[in-house]
Amino acid sequence: MSIADLKQRLNVSVEKFSEPAQAQNKFARPHKLIKTLDIIERKFDDMENAQPVEEKIINSIKKLEKHGTDYLTKRDWKNIAWSLSKKLPHYEDKILFTFIGGKLIEQFNSMQPELLKAVYFPLLYSYFAVEQEEINKRPNNWLGLKNILSNNRSSLFQTTTRPKKWLTTLTDHPELLSADPSKKFIRNFLHNSDEDRVSNQLESLSIAPNSWFWDSLVSSSIKSVKTMKEDDYLEAIPRFLRLLEQNPIYTKDILTALLERYATTSRRTIVHEVLKNISLTQWGNPQFESSAGWRNISLDTKKMVIQWFVRADLEAFFRLFSHTADRDRFDYWIKFIDKISFSQIFLGTAALQSRNPAHKKFIELNRGRLKNLIGSTPSNNAFLLKIDNVHIVDFSDTGNACYGYSDLPFNLSKKNITVHELKSKQHSIFKSDSGRGMSLSHSGNWEARFDEKLSELGVFSNQPASPKYKRRH
Repeated sequence: MSIADLKQRLNVSVEKFSEPAQAQNKFARPHKLIKTLDIIERKFDDMENAQPVEEKIINSIKKLEKHGTDYLTKRDWKNIAWSLSKKLPHYEDKILFTFIGGKLIEQFNSMQPELLKAVYFPLLYSYFAVEQEEINKRPNNWLGLKNILSNNRSSLFQTTTRPKKWLTTLTDHPELLSADPSKKFIRNFLHNSDEDRVSNQLESLSIAPNSWFWDSLVSSSIKSVKTMKEDDYLEAIPRFLRLLEQNPIYTKDILTALLERYATTSRRTIVHEVLKNISLTQWGNPQFESSAGWRNISLDTKKMVIQWFVRADLEAFFRLFSHTADRDRFDYWIKFIDKISFSQIFLGTAALQSRNPAHKKFIELNRGRLKNLIGSTPSNNAFLLKIDNVHIVDFSDTGNACYGYSDLPFNLSKKNITVHELKSKQHSIFKSDSGRGMSLSHSGNWEARFDEKLSELGVFSNQPASPKYKRRH
């Protein structure tokens, strides 16, 4: 083969390997090399955007105070950009919110693009690093900083050959520099199974944990509860409860929003056990006027929660603790639930000493609300209901009558109440034909007799009795 033929074949081969598509087919992609390069680039970016030590920041500030802006180097300007989020010696507030901070904002606003490019990330960090309370006190300088970042973001991205990850993130989410920076993230924050998704999305921005942004995200999310569709709201309740547990500072706002929204749903009459128990822990018993925390919600919502406690108390009394109780009594008293403003359970020794897990759980969750019934049979329990202005006392064991009072003949603040204190015909407002106080027995057609006696006292039910519970065999 001649040299000319060899040269021709060589040129053909070279042309094949010169084509990008062919090169990909002939050579394996260097994945490890690309991964290593990415790691090196990340480390370089981290070093480039690392905060300087406070001493260097202080030295640059002193240089500014002594010589003015004319003697500042590029490194000095970066240090000063970082200083905006710092509370330095001899300054009462963070530099951003001081007089000198206002002057610096003017300097950054008129800065040449090339120098602004060098200080943009420190300015961005300072924008996120302050707290909402600080912004509320002196918002003008912070708003000025936001305008600088917003006005120069697009041009910075366009003139950067290889944008850093933080710049790409900021470009993908320009709303971060808008008047409503958290709106786009609320749904992910509330409904995504990955609770850290938002923070992962914005990781490259190095947003401080106490930043106004997280406060804005949580506050906006809480406000969104009011306008949520019912299904979305019910689905989001567990997320809010986890948020409340992780951030106790938002307890009042979260609990208020959840309860107010629940009161407008079709499930209003269905007890939400977790909300009920958390609200009891945080604000105390809503049935006592002395529990000031309940002033955070409307009277109608408070009434809903009170009815939760009443329903839970009656269900526990008749279903959980009192196997000897007449279940028809539950059907009778529950029809007054919209008029009951107070309920109290008195547990006998059998219930108090029970090892039944359900009994122990109820007692634990209602610690502080329950009273001890003494001087009666171990299986006997009692309850007190305030229906309008009438106090009703009834018992679980058959053979015990019902009593009604206008004013209680016993001290409800005591932990131990005797059965004799609960039974006082002398103070009962149920009257016999002769005008003497009496109790009402549960014999014969007792429901009709109870209705008659209560109607004499001005107490009427707005709803029929609940369907009868099937007796257990």
